Amino acid sequence: MEKKSKLVCLLGTLAILISLLAPTEGLTAGKPSITIHNIIDLTGAYAPIAIPSEKGGKDYLAWIAEKGGLDVDGDGKGDVEVKYTWAEFGNVDARFMSAYKRFRMGTPKPTIIEMWSSPNQEMMKPILERDGIVCYGIGFSDPQLYPPAWNYMDCWSYGESAAGAIEYYIDNLWPKKGTGAKAKVAHLTWDSAYGRAANEPTKRHGEKTGKYEVVAERFCTMMPTDPEIMGFLSDFEKRGVDIIWSNSIVQTPAVIMKGIHKLGLAGKMVHMANLWAPADLLLDIVGPGSAEGYMCPQPVYVPAADPNEPGVKFAKMLNDKYRKDPAMPNIQYMRGIRMKANMLESVRRALLGIMKRDNVDLAKACDRITGKDVKELGIQTLAGYAAHDTTVKAQSAPSGKDDRRLANHDRLIGVKGGKVVALSPWYKVPRLVPDDMIKQGLFKDEKINIHYEVVK
Repeated sequence: MEKKSKLVCLLGTLAILISLLAPTEGLTAGKPSITIHNIIDLTGAYAPIAIPSEKGGKDYLAWIAEKGGLDVDGDGKGDVEVKYTWAEFGNVDARFMSAYKRFRMGTPKPTIIEMWSSPNQEMMKPILERDGIVCYGIGFSDPQLYPPAWNYMDCWSYGESAAGAIEYYIDNLWPKKGTGAKAKVAHLTWDSAYGRAANEPTKRHGEKTGKYEVVAERFCTMMPTDPEIMGFLSDFEKRGVDIIWSNSIVQTPAVIMKGIHKLGLAGKMVHMANLWAPADLLLDIVGPGSAEGYMCPQPVYVPAADPNEPGVKFAKMLNDKYRKDPAMPNIQYMRGIRMKANMLESVRRALLGIMKRDNVDLAKACDRITGKDVKELGIQTLAGYAAHDTTVKAQSAPSGKDDRRLANHDRLIGVKGGKVVALSPWYKVPRLVPDDMIKQGLFKDEKINIHYEVVK
């Protein structure tokens, strides 16, 4: 009986995943097709953020299918069927590599693969270059960005986002602003390539700007407990820490925020985390009392704070039409739409480029499209693309031939008065490429801004 119950549970879980991710067919029969791929973590540590992201992406693909496919020529009618092939890797490296090998050896050969793992994306960098496949990365660690690279990232680097948020807070929101004091920053994060991704860049940024100093780096377990975090917070209080940064996902900042309020440290130190710990999800987890004062930069419009923005209305339309989930759209749903929209826009531009370059029709362009085409004719040209207004039009990355980012603007989002609010205008994040690479002549067609720059 117990075995039967377990089997029923497993089958139920499988049914949910299939309903979430199975390709949606619309009025696309008989049309040429293209395929996009995804290696995603829906059952491991990243599930709380990956699932709502994929809901947004899946609903966007359903909308594309209902319109008759991808509109390549801009006449409002679908021209190309979009096929979607995915694999779930549960945050297990061996499963990730197995999925990649299966995709690479399959038909059609992938041109662009969405990937959910900074460590694996870093490991894949030379392999992707060898295989001529574009990575649409959902992990944003700095090393994978540096040329030569077929790794592109959905946003800026973790270090750039952290530096921009910290500097903006010090200049505009810090109680000690204008006193000449230098802020003390502590990293409390995971002991992994992903967790440490913002540490070195923020040290470098703090030294260059002179506005803050990283005084401590502490590493917690992936699912930290209250006593574990309390010990770190007590040490930070003794050190006079002003800002705690965490490069993890929402569970870790949730425990940190609970600890800050339990120890009476609210107002003495502020906690910020990267975009994978969105303020709306953290508020749902810990409630308004413990979430108060939390901050997190985001590169998309936020449904709870921006209900009247066109991109939020578009996301609401998708959810109302295809899902009717009362918890959607949230920040991650918005980001999921943008991910798939960016990938398909890259493919669309590549198809147009192939047709013009090779003097062929659309069907032949679909047959011969390669990762190199998507890279050079598509994704490298996305600066200024707002993905159905899910983000600000000021996004201007890639901003040069060596740039592999797909966003370079943020807003600081936080919990204030029990609500999710925007705490800043849109600003361009600092550009934190290593000095030795600039000396080598890389990034010479970009403006290297060391400070954040507010959009006017």
